Amino acid sequence: MKRWLAEQDPSLEGEIFLDFDPVTGIQPGERWKEALRRSNARCEAVICLLSREWEASAECRTEFRTAESLNKLILCARLEPLTERGITGEWQRCDLFGEGASTQIPVDGMNGFVSFQNDGLQRLYRGIRKAGIGAEHFVWPPANDPDRAPYRGWQPLEECDAAVFFGRDGQLVRSLDELRGMRGSGAQSLFMILGPSGSGKSSFLRAGLLPRLRRDDRHFAVLDIVRPERNALTGERGFAHSLHALRSGLGLDRPVLAEIKNACLAVDAERLLSWLEEAREAAASRLPVEMSATPKPTLVLPLDQAEELFGVDAGPQASQFLRLLGRLLRRTRNGAAPGLIVAGTIRADRYEMMQTAPELADLGTRVFAELRPMPIAQFKEVILGPAARSTAAGRPVRVQPELVERLLAESAEGADTLPLLSLTLARLYADFEGAGELTVNGYKAIGGMSSVVQTEIDAILARDPIERQVQLEHLHSAFVPWLATINPDNDQPMRRVANLSDIPTQARGLIDTFVARRLLIKDVRGGEIVVEVALESLLRQWKELAYWLAAEREDLKEADNLERAAAAWESSSRAHAWLLEGARLTGAESLASKPAFRNRLKNVRTFLIASRRRENDRIVATKQAELKAARDKQEAAERQAAEVRKQARALRTLLAAVTLIAVVAIIGFVQASITAGDAAAGTCQASSLPPASEGWTVAGEGRINGAMGGVQHVSNLQVPTEAVDDALTKRQSVVSRATFGPTAAG
Repeated sequence: MKRWLAEQDPSLEGEIFLDFDPVTGIQPGERWKEALRRSNARCEAVICLLSREWEASAECRTEFRTAESLNKLILCARLEPLTERGITGEWQRCDLFGEGASTQIPVDGMNGFVSFQNDGLQRLYRGIRKAGIGAEHFVWPPANDPDRAPYRGWQPLEECDAAVFFGRDGQLVRSLDELRGMRGSGAQSLFMILGPSGSGKSSFLRAGLLPRLRRDDRHFAVLDIVRPERNALTGERGFAHSLHALRSGLGLDRPVLAEIKNACLAVDAERLLSWLEEAREAAASRLPVEMSATPKPTLVLPLDQAEELFGVDAGPQASQFLRLLGRLLRRTRNGAAPGLIVAGTIRADRYEMMQTAPELADLGTRVFAELRPMPIAQFKEVILGPAARSTAAGRPVRVQPELVERLLAESAEGADTLPLLSLTLARLYADFEGAGELTVNGYKAIGGMSSVVQTEIDAILARDPIERQVQLEHLHSAFVPWLATINPDNDQPMRRVANLSDIPTQARGLIDTFVARRLLIKDVRGGEIVVEVALESLLRQWKELAYWLAAEREDLKEADNLERAAAAWESSSRAHAWLLEGARLTGAESLASKPAFRNRLKNVRTFLIASRRRENDRIVATKQAELKAARDKQEAAERQAAEVRKQARALRTLLAAVTLIAVVAIIGFVQASITAGDAAAGTCQASSLPPASEGWTVAGEGRINGAMGGVQHVSNLQVPTEAVDDALTKRQSVVSRATFGPTAAG
């Protein structure tokens, strides 16, 4: 069997693993189980030659189960009639026995031969060809574009370029295995291809994965690619167009496109699911009759550049599309898988936004993150593969070995290696195709790989310094802010899709030249002519543009933030809570008034006016509140002053009363002293004291005079009459006691 297959396609000679083959099989010293496991893991397909002996072999059954668990494509060919389908019953098979023409193949070391039915052999061979991962299994050039260049430069590779897509065979094998596993389990429905800018995600999906899935029509039915842009549902590359194209290709002419669009905008998942299921039924009906017992093909929806769903200018359909995907990909009411897988690409630095999107929160996702920088060994395929396909198609292209070595050496250094290599090869082919050979001298003539982008720019711009400066100013006004922006997560430049009508008129001629050089892409989408950067490497490798973007980084990020804020305000029914205020509003108004950003931000003018109106109202309200607070404070101060004055008056009254009491006390003391003196004099007189008592009287008078002098400072006080009368009464009492006291005592 291996010999016959190699005779049909010599390239298969070294591609078929047969355990006992002396060249490609298990070598002496190898552990045979480990060798089989490795072969199973890296192979593209497994061929099972079914017989009674095969079914009785535990090793054969184990190999089959291993291949099945690794989600490999399995090709079954029966060598003899078998009564039951056995463990391979799910897989389509062909018969190598029976009536009809046959092919006899000699057996090595024997005089005999084996005989295979021709029809079965051809069916098996076609199955192997369809299962082939390599670019050589696809036709070149495309029938509808016989002059297509094999080196595509910065143009995105399409499905028709599968024959010149080289360097990613290993990743293609593993991605197909993953998708077959998802189809079998039904547990996951999102297959996201991650990679940095310039890693070739779009080409991997378009020219790598999709053409190979389309050939496996027994297991998959592929829709047209969805590119979200600004209208993910109804745009020319939106979901409605993709579903309509699938149904039309299957002969289903109802519903019309307008009805599908309406269902998409209404997020009517039930109707859309019924139309998708009808498409599955139609795809299954086209398979051979013997395939009727196998599951219906799984639908695959390709979603390229999914990061556009989370961009500033994604539009309202982005959130609707995410909600619709969430409903379409969840299990049906009876728990069955919906028969739909979304295979998408997204920049690695934007995947978190999809991962945290609430609309997709509970969906099973398989992340394919193997598009890392390509190993240098595989760059050789990228260089030589397309040239070989062109030569085989009758348009000879030879790549000088010295040039191959030079390109490989320079590809080992720096950033954007794969995009720069692709652009370099495309330039060499365009300039030297007629010579039939790509050489080192030609490579030097275009400036080499490290400066190929700048060389392209310099070829576009005028040599005269003054004219060149004017052209650069025009290009500056086109790229900033229309064709480029800044990723807020890592400050790296990103491309934007711009309407040609938005780009300043004076720059449009230069834009057309960039398009002709394939540095920019111009297309018609949604009735508008749009322009975008072909590859983001341009934003990093063109030195003037890189300088502009670095200088205006903050303005570009703020413009994006302002557009997001305006969109959030609109989606929230213009709620006041979403309006700007304070320094942020002032900064936004300043940015919107800059000449470079004035036109781009014209759509947020209503938002800014509403924000300013509310801010002015807030300022007036704040001033009024401050004035009221000042008045309240003044009134409180006045009330406090009045209270202090009242308290001062009370204190003065209290002080007067205390002083009066003190005066009365002093007067009482003086009077008591006088009374005491008089009483003492009377006592002495009553006791017939000698005249020496006169000295006492004098002394008593001195004390009285001194006491009276001590209270002269209060002589002006007005003492109440009652107090004076009381004092006199007390004095008389004292005098009486003093006068009659001794007599009583005697």
